[in-house]
Amino acid sequence: MIEDDDKFKQKENLDVAYERNFIRPIIILFILIIWCVGLSIFFYPKVKSAVIESGVLELIADMNEEELIPQRGIKAIYFSQAGPKVYSFVTDKRGSTYLHDTIEALIHDYPVEALKDGCISLVSSETKLIGLTVSRGICYVNLSKEFLKSSTYNENNAYEQVEKTLLLDENIEKVVILIEGEVLDPNYFS
Repeated sequence: MIEDDDKFKQKENLDVAYERNFIRPIIILFILIIWCVGLSIFFYPKVKSAVIESGVLELIADMNEEELIPQRGIKAIYFSQAGPKVYSFVTDKRGSTYLHDTIEALIHDYPVEALKDGCISLVSSETKLIGLTVSRGICYVNLSKEFLKSSTYNENNAYEQVEKTLLLDENIEKVVILIEGEVLDPNYFS
Protein backbone atom coordinates (compact mmCIF):
# COMPACT_ATOMS: atom_id res chain seq x y z
CA MET A 1 0.00 0.00 0.00
CA ILE A 2 2.79 2.28 0.69
CA GLU A 3 3.84 2.03 -2.89
CA ASP A 4 0.42 3.08 -4.01
CA ASP A 5 0.60 6.23 -1.93
CA ASP A 6 3.93 7.16 -3.51
CA LYS A 7 2.58 6.74 -7.01
CA PHE A 8 -0.37 8.91 -6.13
CA LYS A 9 1.93 11.64 -4.77
CA GLN A 10 4.07 11.48 -7.90
CA LYS A 11 1.02 11.97 -10.11
CA GLU A 12 0.02 14.97 -8.03
CA ASN A 13 3.41 16.60 -8.59
CA LEU A 14 3.16 16.03 -12.35
CA ASP A 15 -0.18 17.85 -12.53
CA VAL A 16 1.23 20.88 -10.68
CA ALA A 17 4.27 21.02 -12.97
CA TYR A 18 2.02 20.79 -16.05
CA GLU A 19 -0.19 23.60 -14.77
CA ARG A 20 2.86 25.82 -14.14
CA ASN A 21 4.20 25.18 -17.66
CA PHE A 22 0.81 26.01 -19.16
CA ILE A 23 0.28 29.21 -17.15
CA ARG A 24 3.78 30.66 -17.70
CA PRO A 25 3.36 31.32 -21.51
CA ILE A 26 -0.06 32.86 -20.90
CA ILE A 27 1.40 35.23 -18.30
CA ILE A 28 4.27 36.16 -20.67
CA LEU A 29 1.83 36.80 -23.52
CA PHE A 30 -0.36 38.92 -21.24
CA ILE A 31 2.66 40.99 -20.12
CA LEU A 32 3.73 41.52 -23.76
CA ILE A 33 0.24 42.69 -24.72
CA ILE A 34 0.13 45.13 -21.81
CA TRP A 35 3.64 46.36 -22.74
CA CYS A 36 2.60 46.98 -26.39
CA VAL A 37 -0.61 48.75 -25.38
CA GLY A 38 1.36 50.91 -22.94
CA LEU A 39 3.91 51.85 -25.61
CA SER A 40 1.12 52.60 -28.09
CA ILE A 41 -0.62 54.90 -25.64
CA PHE A 42 2.64 56.61 -24.76
CA PHE A 43 3.87 57.15 -28.35
CA TYR A 44 0.51 57.63 -30.12
CA PRO A 45 0.51 61.47 -29.93
CA LYS A 46 4.02 61.65 -31.41
CA VAL A 47 3.27 59.20 -34.21
CA LYS A 48 -0.04 60.91 -34.99
CA SER A 49 1.56 64.36 -35.27
CA ALA A 50 4.37 62.96 -37.45
CA VAL A 51 1.87 61.35 -39.85
CA ILE A 52 -0.21 64.55 -40.04
CA GLU A 53 2.87 66.74 -40.65
CA SER A 54 4.12 64.43 -43.41
CA GLY A 55 0.97 65.00 -45.49
CA VAL A 56 0.51 61.31 -46.19
CA LEU A 57 -3.16 61.35 -45.22
CA GLU A 58 -3.97 64.17 -47.66
CA LEU A 59 -2.08 62.38 -50.42
CA ILE A 60 -4.03 59.18 -49.84
CA ALA A 61 -7.31 61.12 -49.77
CA ASP A 62 -6.42 62.88 -53.04
CA MET A 63 -5.52 59.60 -54.70
CA ASN A 64 -8.82 58.05 -53.64
CA GLU A 65 -10.79 61.05 -54.94
CA GLU A 66 -8.98 60.91 -58.30
CA GLU A 67 -9.92 57.26 -58.68
CA LEU A 68 -13.58 57.89 -57.86
CA ILE A 69 -14.16 61.03 -59.94
CA PRO A 70 -13.28 60.78 -63.63
CA GLN A 71 -11.16 63.75 -64.57
CA ARG A 72 -12.37 65.97 -67.32
CA GLY A 73 -10.33 68.44 -69.24
CA ILE A 74 -10.69 71.03 -71.95
CA LYS A 75 -8.82 70.30 -75.13
CA ALA A 76 -8.28 72.74 -77.94
CA ILE A 77 -7.43 71.73 -81.51
CA TYR A 78 -6.19 74.01 -84.26
CA PHE A 79 -7.62 73.70 -87.79
CA SER A 80 -6.37 75.76 -90.72
CA GLN A 81 -9.08 74.98 -93.29
CA ALA A 82 -11.38 77.90 -94.17
CA GLY A 83 -9.29 80.26 -92.08
CA PRO A 84 -7.58 79.35 -88.83
CA LYS A 85 -10.04 78.04 -86.24
CA VAL A 86 -9.63 76.63 -82.78
CA TYR A 87 -12.20 74.21 -81.39
CA SER A 88 -12.36 73.59 -77.67
CA PHE A 89 -14.17 70.63 -76.18
CA VAL A 90 -14.41 68.75 -72.91
CA THR A 91 -13.62 65.06 -72.58
CA ASP A 92 -12.74 62.55 -69.90
CA LYS A 93 -9.07 62.22 -69.11
CA ARG A 94 -7.68 59.04 -70.66
CA GLY A 95 -3.95 59.59 -71.00
CA SER A 96 -1.34 60.77 -68.57
CA THR A 97 -1.82 64.49 -69.38
CA TYR A 98 -4.34 66.70 -71.10
CA LEU A 99 -1.76 67.42 -73.83
CA HIS A 100 -1.55 63.69 -74.51
CA ASP A 101 -5.35 63.55 -74.73
CA THR A 102 -5.38 66.59 -77.03
CA ILE A 103 -3.04 64.97 -79.56
CA GLU A 104 -4.98 61.71 -79.35
CA ALA A 105 -8.15 63.72 -80.05
CA LEU A 106 -6.49 65.45 -83.01
CA ILE A 107 -5.59 62.08 -84.51
CA HIS A 108 -8.68 60.01 -83.73
CA ASP A 109 -11.43 61.87 -81.89
CA TYR A 110 -11.80 65.49 -82.94
CA PRO A 111 -15.01 67.40 -82.18
CA VAL A 112 -18.17 67.02 -84.26
CA GLU A 113 -18.51 70.82 -84.51
CA ALA A 114 -15.23 70.93 -86.43
CA LEU A 115 -16.47 68.29 -88.86
CA LYS A 116 -19.72 70.23 -89.41
CA ASP A 117 -17.67 73.30 -90.33
CA GLY A 118 -15.65 71.29 -92.85
CA CYS A 119 -12.51 71.04 -90.76
CA ILE A 120 -10.59 67.79 -90.79
CA SER A 121 -7.47 66.57 -89.14
CA LEU A 122 -4.56 66.52 -91.55
CA VAL A 123 -2.77 63.95 -89.41
CA SER A 124 -3.12 60.39 -90.71
CA SER A 125 -5.60 58.41 -88.62
CA GLU A 126 -3.12 55.52 -88.61
CA THR A 127 -0.67 57.64 -86.61
CA LYS A 128 0.04 56.52 -83.08
CA LEU A 129 1.21 58.78 -80.28
CA ILE A 130 4.30 57.08 -78.85
CA GLY A 131 5.09 59.70 -76.25
CA LEU A 132 4.77 63.32 -75.26
CA THR A 133 7.08 65.18 -72.89
CA VAL A 134 7.32 68.82 -71.87
CA SER A 135 10.63 70.16 -70.60
CA ARG A 136 11.48 73.84 -70.05
CA GLY A 137 8.70 75.04 -72.32
CA ILE A 138 9.58 72.66 -75.16
CA CYS A 139 7.08 69.95 -76.03
CA TYR A 140 8.53 66.82 -77.60
CA VAL A 141 5.92 64.74 -79.45
CA ASN A 142 6.99 61.28 -80.55
CA LEU A 143 4.71 59.92 -83.29
CA SER A 144 4.75 56.72 -85.30
CA LYS A 145 6.03 56.64 -88.90
CA GLU A 146 2.41 56.71 -90.14
CA PHE A 147 2.50 60.45 -89.46
CA LEU A 148 4.61 60.75 -92.61
CA LYS A 149 1.59 59.52 -94.62
CA SER A 150 -0.36 62.59 -93.52
CA SER A 151 -1.92 64.93 -96.05
CA THR A 152 0.61 66.47 -98.36
CA TYR A 153 -1.87 68.34 -100.56
CA ASN A 154 -1.41 71.44 -98.39
CA GLU A 155 2.24 72.04 -97.64
CA ASN A 156 3.33 71.47 -94.06
CA ASN A 157 -0.22 71.43 -92.68
CA ALA A 158 -0.02 68.20 -90.66
CA TYR A 159 3.15 69.40 -88.95
CA GLU A 160 1.65 72.86 -88.50
CA GLN A 161 -1.60 71.46 -87.11
CA VAL A 162 0.17 69.45 -84.41
CA GLU A 163 2.52 72.33 -83.64
CA LYS A 164 -0.16 75.03 -83.40
CA THR A 165 -2.48 72.77 -81.40
CA LEU A 166 0.22 72.28 -78.78
CA LEU A 167 1.22 75.96 -78.84
CA LEU A 168 -2.32 76.81 -77.69
CA ASP A 169 -1.08 75.78 -74.24
CA GLU A 170 0.45 78.82 -72.55
CA ASN A 171 3.26 76.75 -70.99
CA ILE A 172 4.61 75.59 -74.34
CA GLU A 173 6.97 77.86 -76.27
CA LYS A 174 8.25 75.43 -78.88
CA VAL A 175 7.23 72.06 -80.34
CA VAL A 176 9.61 69.37 -81.59
CA ILE A 177 8.04 66.49 -83.49
CA LEU A 178 9.86 63.17 -83.49
CA ILE A 179 9.13 60.21 -85.72
CA GLU A 180 9.87 57.06 -83.75
CA GLY A 181 12.57 58.90 -81.80
CA GLU A 182 14.15 60.85 -84.69
CA VAL A 183 13.61 64.61 -85.02
CA LEU A 184 11.39 65.46 -88.00
CA ASP A 185 12.43 68.40 -90.17
CA PRO A 186 9.64 71.03 -90.05
CA ASN A 187 9.93 71.34 -93.84
CA TYR A 188 9.45 67.61 -94.49
CA PHE A 189 6.00 68.08 -96.06
CA SER A 190 7.12 71.01 -98.28
